[in-house]
Amino acid sequence: MVLKGLWFDGKVSASIPVKLQVDDASLINVIDESSQAVITQAPFSAIRISSRVGNTPRYIYFPGGKKFETRQHDLVDQLLQKYRPSFWNNLAHQLETHTYFVALTLVLVVSFTWAMVVYGLPVTSRYIAYQLPKGLMDRAATETLQLLDKTHLKPTRLNAAKQAELLQHFAPAIAQNKDLTIRVIFRHGGAIGANAFALPDGTVLLTDQIVQLAKNNDELLAVLAHEIGHVKYRHALRSVIQGSVVSFAVAMVTGDLSTASNLLATLPVIMSNMSYSRNFEREADDNSLLFLDANHIERHHFVDLMERLTYQAQCSQLIMQDDLKNKIASTINDENDKNNENDDVGDEIDEDDFDPSILEDGELDENANKSEDVSDVDDTTPSLDIEANRARCDKLIADYKDNFFHSTLLGYFASHPETDERTKKFKQ
Repeated sequence: MVLKGLWFDGKVSASIPVKLQVDDASLINVIDESSQAVITQAPFSAIRISSRVGNTPRYIYFPGGKKFETRQHDLVDQLLQKYRPSFWNNLAHQLETHTYFVALTLVLVVSFTWAMVVYGLPVTSRYIAYQLPKGLMDRAATETLQLLDKTHLKPTRLNAAKQAELLQHFAPAIAQNKDLTIRVIFRHGGAIGANAFALPDGTVLLTDQIVQLAKNNDELLAVLAHEIGHVKYRHALRSVIQGSVVSFAVAMVTGDLSTASNLLATLPVIMSNMSYSRNFEREADDNSLLFLDANHIERHHFVDLMERLTYQAQCSQLIMQDDLKNKIASTINDENDKNNENDDVGDEIDEDDFDPSILEDGELDENANKSEDVSDVDDTTPSLDIEANRARCDKLIADYKDNFFHSTLLGYFASHPETDERTKKFKQ
């Protein structure tokens, strides 16, 4: 039996055309096709043959790092069957060429992956999070707070009397969770605005803006109970663990995630993390609900503040987008008037057809600086007067909800439950 292929001597990367002959005594001779000289000899028992995988080259490995490459798969299979018969020789090839087996394998792999992401990973991350030492959580919280203080937060502007009033009102919730070492601190939110979040060590941070947004202290107490839920269930740590595992898994599949900036590589990470985040929020909501009921506090206090907070955030964002769109429209109209290209641009501007190059120098940079470097925002600048712009906000929000792409598709990327969902839970 004769096979043709390429020979690699294990010393240099260059190859030479050879033929491989096997005699009746199972002795293998490798012969140079150009000179017909015997390059090497070896008994069949001394070689190792790679498995057959699709149409990839087949390799026969000789002692000393030498190897023979060929694509004559059928002849190699015949060699194996004659000199080293085994049920396992072509099992992989037979399975990969079996359509039903491939389909079944695909279904099983997808199902297993889905089950691990949806059920297995949350359970595993929860177990790991609860095994981490307190010292690690303290360090993570300290470094996170230091970073936020340097980049986004400012010292609180609440007077001492207001802080003392709130801490006294929060005392029952803190006392009922002594094992969590809850500590409430205040900061001026700056560009972050009205917000509250919990750190792994039990520190709960409230911004001045959310305190000002609340109409009574019970609303803030309900938010504190929600944040205590994040501490109790170690959501911050679990989120980091789950996000890291998903990112690692995607990197293993796609190759190198550091260069995989395309949507197909990052979308699974985003979607899974948003799903986990929504579940964490629901769990924290339930903790707030239990606290409010146990302490005979009206449930609606939590969702009242959340609705106000959501409205304010949506209003500010949509007005900023609308102002930018109007500025772009005005710039396009001015440019068209200069060049006399069109008599009437029209009221509707298709943003997909907008060419940023037509803007005057510095205008894009001005808008980019506003959005990219929030840490440099002058927090002394008056915030948007929501009440004065309520009519405009109502119209923009209504248009936003009517847009299927915005309200439905982008809703899947939300990290928090829908306001309607929370309203049903806290106002039923």
